[in-house]
Amino acid sequence: MKRFHIQPQWNIEEFKRLEYTEAPFHDDYQIDRYTSVGHNRENLNIYKYLEPNPMPLCVHDYVFSYFSELSNLVSAINLFKPASYLPYHSDSYTRYKQLFNITTETIVRSVIMLEDWEPGQIILIDRESYSGWNAGDCFSWENDAKHSFYNMSLKDRYALQITGIMLQ
Repeated sequence: MKRFHIQPQWNIEEFKRLEYTEAPFHDDYQIDRYTSVGHNRENLNIYKYLEPNPMPLCVHDYVFSYFSELSNLVSAINLFKPASYLPYHSDSYTRYKQLFNITTETIVRSVIMLEDWEPGQIILIDRESYSGWNAGDCFSWENDAKHSFYNMSLKDRYALQITGIMLQ
């Protein structure tokens, strides 16, 4: 896991105005595990805004410049509403691999926090939990690192997600 900071040069209102779509967590095995011990299925979801939808200009014109060690960059914006979370899981990158016709390259996923942390917002990557971030803090991991996100705060949590392939 790598953590670094990008100086915020964006207007959060641009991100808040986007038309997000609900993207329920889709790992049936994990859903069964969580709901079998009392978790509510409705809380295991996220709202996303995905390319090829037009992104705020700062994404390609500014943020992508911080990822020069990666190729085939794509972005998505994640919205976690209060009381929502994703279980501890690994990403499969199925659509990304199809898009770029790849199988074994080193895929890097980064999440850039678009606003300052609110109490109750947590990220878990591998076996480390993170909170207390500032807008612009970025968390990156490679391939199948397990992670989860929790929003037990009273405020929506917005993050920009960048995915790319490590240059050789």
